[in-house]
Amino acid sequence: MAKEVKIVPEEINLFHIDIVESSVKEVSEKRTGEFNINVAHTTMHNLKDQRVKIGLHIDLSTKDNSNGGKANFIIDFHFQVKNLNNFYELKDENHPVFSGLLIATLLGLSFSTARGIIFERLSNTNLQGIILPVVDPKNMLQMRVKQGS
Repeated sequence: MAKEVKIVPEEINLFHIDIVESSVKEVSEKRTGEFNINVAHTTMHNLKDQRVKIGLHIDLSTKDNSNGGKANFIIDFHFQVKNLNNFYELKDENHPVFSGLLIATLLGLSFSTARGIIFERLSNTNLQGIILPVVDPKNMLQMRVKQGS
């Protein structure tokens, strides 16, 4: 994009959260040690209604995979962005290419919200106490779900 437009937080509305998938395979005893985390995302849009959907795919597993503790989540975050047309350019075949800043902002909001949802979902399991790390949303831009996954 030629010129980055300033993000105005009040013009972003997170209006719906959908927990599409949530599965937890518990360990036999309480576990708060190290774990592996894999995160990927999908994006969808509705330009007419100025909406963007961020789908987060989050997989957690214990570092010492021997006890098999793991959790998988797919959570969709539905945003309405006022003046969305300022944050994309139409490219080949009228395909919109969105501002990296906008998508990184939406990823940051989504991941931060997912952190609380997952913490709560694990609170009554032997995986309780796992808190997702703080991550730079710009780094998440490259963590896309591969088509067909």
